[in-house]
Amino acid sequence: MSTEVTKDEPVLVLDDKKYVISELSDLAKYLVSNLNNLQMKIQNNTMEADQLRVAQEGLTAKLKEEVEKEPEEADISGIEEE
Repeated sequence: MSTEVTKDEPVLVLDDKKYVISELSDLAKYLVSNLNNLQMKIQNNTMEADQLRVAQEGLTAKLKEEVEKEPEEADISGIEEE
């Protein structure tokens, strides 16, 4: 499903058929609106997931750097041995 604009009218493209949105039933318009909203949410969540993955990779790299330090280089202040 996609929407496009022809002659200043939004058009729904569904299964290679075009429908002028203003000519659809109220229920169909509502469903199109919901589908468009879901698509935006999917795009936003995909972007957020990408950002979280990059942050996770950065923190993992920082952790590797920290644990691979020589003992005298590591900052252990505030950490007590058990």
